[in-house]
Amino acid sequence: MFSFGVDPGPQEHSFSNVSILVITHNLGYKPLVYVVVDGELSFCQVDYNDENQVTLTFQNSLSGVAYIR
Repeated sequence: MFSFGVDPGPQEHSFSNVSILVITHNLGYKPLVYVVVDGELSFCQVDYNDENQVTLTFQNSLSGVAYIR
């Protein structure tokens, strides 16, 4: 039997009034990234710097929460 452990859920990274956000997540892989602004999903450019860091670029300065999974 395989044991994969308990899923800890997504990492939450709050941000305020930024157009570029660099997140070091230390997961060791390129994760799924989604962003919520004002309660709705928001679009952004996602660049994987490496398997432990991602850069999110927005068209305008925004505030919200980035979720890394």
